[in-house]
Amino acid sequence: MSNAMGKIYGIGVGPGDPELLTVKAVRLIRECDVIGIPAKDKDSCTAYRIARNAVPEIDAKPVVAVPVPMTMDKERLNDAYDDGSRALMEQLQEGRSIAFLNLGDPTIYASYMELHRRITEAGFQSELISGVPSFCAVAAAVGIPLGIGAEAIHILPGQCSVEKLVAEDGTRVLMKSGGRVGEIKECLLRMEEGKGISVCAVANCGMENQVIYSDVRELDEQSGYFTTILVTQNRDSEGRWRR
Repeated sequence: MSNAMGKIYGIGVGPGDPELLTVKAVRLIRECDVIGIPAKDKDSCTAYRIARNAVPEIDAKPVVAVPVPMTMDKERLNDAYDDGSRALMEQLQEGRSIAFLNLGDPTIYASYMELHRRITEAGFQSELISGVPSFCAVAAAVGIPLGIGAEAIHILPGQCSVEKLVAEDGTRVLMKSGGRVGEIKECLLRMEEGKGISVCAVANCGMENQVIYSDVRELDEQSGYFTTILVTQNRDSEGRWRR
């Protein structure tokens, strides 16, 4: 698949179930020369393990590992993205195509987008391949709609303030909330008492260790990083909000 100059694809592999990879994602993983991952090695990369279950032949391909530190330190993060983009661009300069794997969708709180920006600004070809977002898979797993009629849907990062969570109306999706579950749980219990809401959550959606919490009281405060919480307004049998 190599040309004079390679091309990079930011590929969403979905939330965990390998059967949720799109046909396009599977094709490009098979066709690309190199696999990129946001981890120190393929054995520690969740996105790689998901893709391997859908495309076993991925193991025969070389891997460019781009470890991204779990930190809010902008300097450390920028250094990691700079180093990673340089390693990827070396492959592109050699005419190799790269399938860079991302959990969920690459446009939603994904580390790849920092690499994507650097690589496209350097003049290389790039393309984003949509994947099933974790919050859509979570809503399907618990069997509820994210939005009905004129309801708003708010996608919030795990580090957002509890004040922001309380202030919004409609459906609130809190992504990657592991590490703050205890604090968030207390806030949600208070909200349930007076604001007419329902709360559910799924940890590790689509993976072998998936856990569904249908009641906020059951939510494990040690729940991991891949925990998605859905806060919805109570609805009647016809889907209207109950005030």
